[in-house]
Amino acid sequence: MFPIIICEDNKIQLEQLTTIVKNYVLFHNEDFQLALSASKPSTCLEYLSKEHPSNGIYLLDIDLNADMNGIELASKIRVSDVQAKLVFITTHDEMAPITLKYKLEALGFISKDQPIEKIRDELIENLILASARSIAVSQAKQQNFSFAISSQIYNLPLNELLFIEPSDIPHRLKIHTKTGEYEFYGKLGEVNKRYPQLFRSAKSALINVDNITQYDGPRKLISFENALTCKCSITKVKELKHRMKIER
Repeated sequence: MFPIIICEDNKIQLEQLTTIVKNYVLFHNEDFQLALSASKPSTCLEYLSKEHPSNGIYLLDIDLNADMNGIELASKIRVSDVQAKLVFITTHDEMAPITLKYKLEALGFISKDQPIEKIRDELIENLILASARSIAVSQAKQQNFSFAISSQIYNLPLNELLFIEPSDIPHRLKIHTKTGEYEFYGKLGEVNKRYPQLFRSAKSALINVDNITQYDGPRKLISFENALTCKCSITKVKELKHRMKIER
């Protein structure tokens, strides 16, 4: 289910957007949830801090008449919810290029300077597109991990993989899974390119963040089930914590 968050300082326009979203969610309640309808960016930030949403759809005005505008709010949202789908609903179409500077990857811009029926249609189009892209990412995470041992090809569910590390045998890699271990010829860098959803926690470790059971900060030690562990490079700690927060 994808949470929808609205931030619009104009009371009338906020009510209009909220009504459009409520009516749409009414017939798509298995896919969407109106999580927040707010007039202040501070309310949105409080929601992010408390609820830690993921794959949220954010409908933001740019001029919020507050200590931060919609683009600055979107920047903070992007840090907290890396898979956020950002849709700006504004009279300031000229601000679109600025989102490139902030690397916000906005899903869309909807102009307020048009009939409410047109705004509704464009908003619904963006909701459909946002959910389709999020579902595609989710399905990609469920793909198989393929490798060859001699002439035999193995396909393991990616969510079964714990981590990969170099074998004691030169030019070979060892895969640790929930049910066993395998070794095959390969390079971590090449595997990482094929499966970017895996995380390079250290020069000698490629891990599935979803399957981490514990992270020991002082020892920089990542734990998995079956009492398996691997190290995290000090330069990767910040990104690891961010990825763990996102995935969970």
